[in-house]
Amino acid sequence: MVSNPLVNILRGAVSILAAIVAKPYDALGPSALTLTGDNMSDTVLGFRALKPVLSTQPTFLDMLVMRLSSADHVLCANSLQLINSLMRDAITNSSNATTREQHDAEWPAFIKRLQDLGVIKAVYSLMQNNNVQDLAHPLYDFQALTRIMLRQWRSIPFNVETKDHRRGLKSVQLASLSEAERNERIKQQTNGEAPQKPPKDTERWRKLGFGTEYPGKEMEDFGVGFLGLMDLMDFARQSPDPFYFHKLLLEKSFEPQKSRCPIAKASLAVTAILYDHFEVDAVATGTNDSGDLFDQQRYAALESRSNLEAVFKPLLLQWSRLHTSSVLAFIRLWEETGAEVQDFLKIEELVRILVEDVVGLAGRQDDVLDIESRMKEYELSELRELQMELLELTHEDTWGMHIR
Repeated sequence: MVSNPLVNILRGAVSILAAIVAKPYDALGPSALTLTGDNMSDTVLGFRALKPVLSTQPTFLDMLVMRLSSADHVLCANSLQLINSLMRDAITNSSNATTREQHDAEWPAFIKRLQDLGVIKAVYSLMQNNNVQDLAHPLYDFQALTRIMLRQWRSIPFNVETKDHRRGLKSVQLASLSEAERNERIKQQTNGEAPQKPPKDTERWRKLGFGTEYPGKEMEDFGVGFLGLMDLMDFARQSPDPFYFHKLLLEKSFEPQKSRCPIAKASLAVTAILYDHFEVDAVATGTNDSGDLFDQQRYAALESRSNLEAVFKPLLLQWSRLHTSSVLAFIRLWEETGAEVQDFLKIEELVRILVEDVVGLAGRQDDVLDIESRMKEYELSELRELQMELLELTHEDTWGMHIR
């Protein structure tokens, strides 16, 4: 795969590797990779079967992702199916994990590596392509896997004792600092100096926009787990302006406490809104944690070209960008309505309606830039009117017969 450029050889090679990785799910079931006490099963299948070879071919994953841009649809489909098999195996059974904590650390690292190589961008482009039907099945698998990853991240409760969780929260706090403060912090770390302990701050986390001084409790209240922290990290560290989060918090700090939009809390609320909108938990239909990913009825729907528009949701792959634009919309609506702290749920409901209307009505080939623009330009008056229409429909459904 790495050294041979001939398409007719690559097709078969990729197909064979996909079969090897998928073997536990096709024939033996997940028990082939189930933890048994302190030892893994003796059967070497799945990702573990390829791991020794991958260590000698460090460019393998790079080349595999590159095959997604191949003009040969069969090679492209086979490559995506192999990526799906690797992801599914990594999520379900991390290669040599012997504990839950090790498993929770291994699979996100592997997924991040694939993301860094551009797999999301490549699949997003394929999903919007006019020839989507030629790749319908592996694309549907990837979409289902994306939902499973989101569900997995959400199911991990925030724990301040967990290294990655603590580091993530610290990165949000670092993003809230000014350039001078950030440089001083980095200088101390580089020189190995112990950072100067700041005076005790009773509003340490509320200054970042949490509603209380217990960020983990708020993630639990919104039901977003580690996924909520990941989204907040992405929002706080967004480019091209690395100091955007600091400037935003500084601007809010001059407002009265009661009318200040809680940025971090809004971010967690938006994560919950997107999670519900994309029906992430609905992946459980025809699915279970053993790795059976296929909802047979929807899978059969792929055979009909007319169903493709409804089945594929490319914007699901743009989760981070949708989250950022939705949080910005939350802040804008907060300011336009003159909301106060007690109005949080009202603004949350407006943002939910906004997402349902803009993202929900988007077509398969609508560009994410257009979606971001619509979110930014949606007038409050139009949103209020839509809210009243929805409220009227709800009342009609619930009370219409009784009123008549």
